[in-house]
Amino acid sequence: MNGDVLQLPNMLEFTCIHLIKDPLEQLSLFDPTPPRCSRRTPARKQIGRYTVMSQCLGTGSFATVHLAFDPENHKQVACKSIRTRRDHEIKQVLKEVRILLTLKHPNINEIYDTGENDRFIHIFLQLCTGGDLFTYVSSANSAGIRLCEAESKYIMFQLLKGLEYLHGKHVSHRDLKPENILLYAPGPYPRILIADFGLARPNAYQETLNVCGTVSYLPPEGILALDNKHLGYLGMPADCWSAGVILYVMIWQVPRTALTDGTRL
Repeated sequence: MNGDVLQLPNMLEFTCIHLIKDPLEQLSLFDPTPPRCSRRTPARKQIGRYTVMSQCLGTGSFATVHLAFDPENHKQVACKSIRTRRDHEIKQVLKEVRILLTLKHPNINEIYDTGENDRFIHIFLQLCTGGDLFTYVSSANSAGIRLCEAESKYIMFQLLKGLEYLHGKHVSHRDLKPENILLYAPGPYPRILIADFGLARPNAYQETLNVCGTVSYLPPEGILALDNKHLGYLGMPADCWSAGVILYVMIWQVPRTALTDGTRL
């Protein structure tokens, strides 16, 4: 079967890969990748008015993001393709779509359109070419370059403006982390956009009993609720805590002399 490994004792391993898969087996829009390493032009598929390219911009547990082109508006967009197997998964994706359709802010990843085929739901989003904040910060640290306090302030200002807009609409993100903050374009002092609203919740002023998000960015009441299922917490204050952790991630390697208030990290 696909993925099976054949191994000769004390010798090589061979992995079975099905070059042609049943639609129900496909995990991404272009799965499997055609074994043509010499191909000069990427494969493409037409979804509605959009031309989706096989060039992958990112992958996750449940979705892949490909480069796409909108010929009507003459611009590139991102196509987030989500594989759905069960009806409740479709409802979860459609909830994310409904939330995104109500949002329009310069610091929130904008949704343009949606499409569906072969149990894939496609969300066409504003294209961001600068990667994510986690990669930006970690790459700088790896190169021996530290984010200065001014740049951290600038990024944090945008993040808080986006959160202010979200919370004004009673929506909580519930999974804020550097990986879910995109940079609109490469370069210093980037414009940032909050992305990935798969765990977002409307009516966020109501208490939730379902702990979700990334543990490292959860507030104390969220951590407490992990082992105490009868406890709940509010999404909007949790977003603010997560934003504070993101700020710490950005400045934790800034030299102490760069901190104007003399705070020791």
